[in-house]
Amino acid sequence: MAGDRGRAGVAVRAARALGRQRPGRVVRPDRRRGRKSTSHPGSSGRAYRLSSAAVTRVAFAAIVLTGFWTPALAGHEVTFYPSYYPHEIRIDTLRPAAAASRFENNTLHAYVGPFPGGGERLPDHVKSVQSLGAFVVLGFNPNASAFVSAKSRCAAARGILAALRTGGPNFVFHPYPVTPYHADYLHHLDRIEEAVAALGADSPITNLKVQTKGRHAAALARSRWGPASEEWDVSLEEVPVSGLIADSGNHINGWVGPPWVKEGWFQAYRMLAPAILDAESKQTAGSLYRRLLDREYLDLAERADLERRLIATLTRGCDRIVVGYTVRREFYNDDYNAGIENIGRDSQTGLNSPVFIRTVKLKDYPWNGVLRLGMNKEPEAAWNPVGGFTDAAGRLIWSTVGDPALMPVPYNASWIPNRVDFSLDRAHGQSGGFMVPADSIQPQPGTGALRPVPDRTLSSVKLVYEITASPFQDGTETEIADLLYAFVLAYRWGSKADSDDRAYDSRVAEAVADMRARLVGIRALRVDRSVNRLAPDIEVVRNTPVLEIYLKNTPGDPQQVAAVAPPWSTIPWHLMVLMEEAVVRGHAAFSKPEADRRNVPWLDLVRDPSLHEILRGLIAGFEKAGYRPAALQDLVTEDEARARWRALRKFAEKNGHLLVTNGPYRLKEWRSGSVVFQAERELTYPLGFGTFDRYVYPLRAVVREVTRDANQIVVRVDVEKTVTMGRRFKIEVAPLDQETARGLHGAFVLSRYLLIGPDGTVVRADQMRWAGDERFVVELPEEMPPGRYTILVAVYLGGNSLTPSTGMFRLEAKG
Repeated sequence: MAGDRGRAGVAVRAARALGRQRPGRVVRPDRRRGRKSTSHPGSSGRAYRLSSAAVTRVAFAAIVLTGFWTPALAGHEVTFYPSYYPHEIRIDTLRPAAAASRFENNTLHAYVGPFPGGGERLPDHVKSVQSLGAFVVLGFNPNASAFVSAKSRCAAARGILAALRTGGPNFVFHPYPVTPYHADYLHHLDRIEEAVAALGADSPITNLKVQTKGRHAAALARSRWGPASEEWDVSLEEVPVSGLIADSGNHINGWVGPPWVKEGWFQAYRMLAPAILDAESKQTAGSLYRRLLDREYLDLAERADLERRLIATLTRGCDRIVVGYTVRREFYNDDYNAGIENIGRDSQTGLNSPVFIRTVKLKDYPWNGVLRLGMNKEPEAAWNPVGGFTDAAGRLIWSTVGDPALMPVPYNASWIPNRVDFSLDRAHGQSGGFMVPADSIQPQPGTGALRPVPDRTLSSVKLVYEITASPFQDGTETEIADLLYAFVLAYRWGSKADSDDRAYDSRVAEAVADMRARLVGIRALRVDRSVNRLAPDIEVVRNTPVLEIYLKNTPGDPQQVAAVAPPWSTIPWHLMVLMEEAVVRGHAAFSKPEADRRNVPWLDLVRDPSLHEILRGLIAGFEKAGYRPAALQDLVTEDEARARWRALRKFAEKNGHLLVTNGPYRLKEWRSGSVVFQAERELTYPLGFGTFDRYVYPLRAVVREVTRDANQIVVRVDVEKTVTMGRRFKIEVAPLDQETARGLHGAFVLSRYLLIGPDGTVVRADQMRWAGDERFVVELPEEMPPGRYTILVAVYLGGNSLTPSTGMFRLEAKG
């Protein structure tokens, strides 16, 4: 044990240094000073680097208007506005009639989630945004003798698909599990065309007993085959994409994942693999899936080929078939004065996403008024950041009050740095990987104890994270102990130490499984100190913890790698410990399944008065004892722990709840049917107005023409951009040129092509050569075996792969 403590000494020193430097202080200097900072030694030599500058942290010019909130000290207005546009956010549970009435009288800004009845009778000033809603999936009754074989199921499926191909309201016929709302859509473009063409002239089945689940599925079945029947041959079911994401994600504390959660192949496997009946096909699908997760491929061509093979295996036996998808329409108030604008939304979760909360603003000045949102259902899931916030209302609440390490890019499958910046090195060739430094630590399964990594431990990826720290809402500082304890909790509750399962939660285990399989070591390097001068006599002192994370078996996208195990916590260690103690002592459980199994309440930090009294009693005892758990004995002193518990006690006394975070909003009020949040306007909150505005109106490439010129394929591309005009906007289309990648509409230009061989394998996958204007060029191989080839092309501007404009060209090679 003494040796373990010695080898973790760097983390101890860094944590105590952070405590001494007191990050987030607002000070007045005796003399003018600029910004001072310490950077990574040798950081310029990193193979890949992503800084917060890439996220465009905008410092707004002062807006002096009557009633507009402006942070000011000693008569000086500063040019940084912490948190985001609305000063308050109110979420009300509203039935359709009440929501329509409030839209009519301009007392509702947006309705998050599906609007019952479809919103056809809403006022003209109410508009909608669209995102991927749900897959519509066809299944077969396992007890029906007519569908025992794959051949019989596939034959029946063709007739059923033929009956559904005319579509319906908000339903898109698309008999393939990867859609235009997935970033990997291009990889399957020819297969999607083939799936539609395979229906040919098949006659629709008109006599069928159908069991349905979901409003759109019921409407589709009723219009073709009449009302649903208790005796059924087939089922037609809606599988909400938001549910797939929530069920497979690591939504614990400040982690959101897994990193590939928005990929089409990942969602297809989660949705279709459990229904596969053939044992060999199930095993093959599992093997292909694991190769994609563990990056067992050499290049983009092999990766795309693995994705295509996985989908082919999942769909071969017609056990469960994707018929198409629904489009989620969410409504917002577009009134010229009383409406909202700057509406960021996610391609797969819509308005129920962190980017919406961090971009939306009221049209009428001041922008920072009260944002009024409606939802169809009251929050049902418990409010705790480990195993709670699992329903739609809970996810929106947690997006508001919590702060993730990284956020999903709204229009692709990658990630945006939010509270962490990172640099990445990846091992290549036969080097065997990086040797993990001996003073790195590794949490132990079942206990969470922080132990030194074994000697000569190797990893394939090294990440250096800079943490954008800020105080928690109880006044305590974000320190390295908080960052490390997030891992302690995940490892302790993610596996059983012995037969005693009081410190185990099955949902936590599932959520952190991918992270645990890849995390090799953690190393606390240091704490950098910087002084940000916001006005002539106003400075904010910030400390930036710097940690190394070592991983293995990681995906190819750097941002996805960074999202595997970022060292971050949006809640303090003492709140994590308080929740753990409540669960271990039998007062509650983190997740709903464990609460049901143990017959105890689902842990709620806000709405359970009885539990609140128990927790306050625990806090009093821990404050008196200066309690800190075993994993933090070398990182936190008794006096430091006592100060933490005292701060939490005072927070609970003042606010009446224990939901403490370091996020952009704090919980202000709650009652049945209504929740209110107030913006964190302290200058110590590091992010502010405009941080994520670039994600609101992304540029979109439009493939205008694909032609062959000798041994080249030439692709001509236009750019589609949103031009704002006061409080209105319009779409303009113009030829793509170099100016698109510079200036006001600057965007990273990424092109991609796939060359598909006669047997359907991916022969090549790479970027096209950009001629600097509207033309992109694919150089064909000088020699190709004879056969018919297909080229798939797309261009993405600023990473926007949402409903992409694509091109397909077929050519014959004579060998």
